[in-house]
Amino acid sequence: MSSQITKLRNHTVVQLNGALDIYTAPALKKELHSLIDDGVNSLVIDMIHIKLLDSSGIALLANVQKRLKAEEGRFFLLNVNQDVLIILKLSSLDKFFTIINSQDDLP
Repeated sequence: MSSQITKLRNHTVVQLNGALDIYTAPALKKELHSLIDDGVNSLVIDMIHIKLLDSSGIALLANVQKRLKAEEGRFFLLNVNQDVLIILKLSSLDKFFTIINSQDDLP
């Protein structure tokens, strides 16, 4: 998996490419926590190119959201494809995460 980090207004956008699974989650966790350690308080995970999301990936996203909430930050999932959205809906996590369809929808 690869990632690209950009800024959009007051948000840090991390665009992911590939699978978010047991093999890639540990490295991404370090990267995202490093961003938060560096002061990022609004994090957007652009999932347009994520085709596979397993329980390790879900746990990572939940962990990052929990940490940001504890630090009064914000966390968004952007461009979640239908396959991944089905997984989130089946586990009722579509209500746990703030899911947006377009960068224009960011506050």
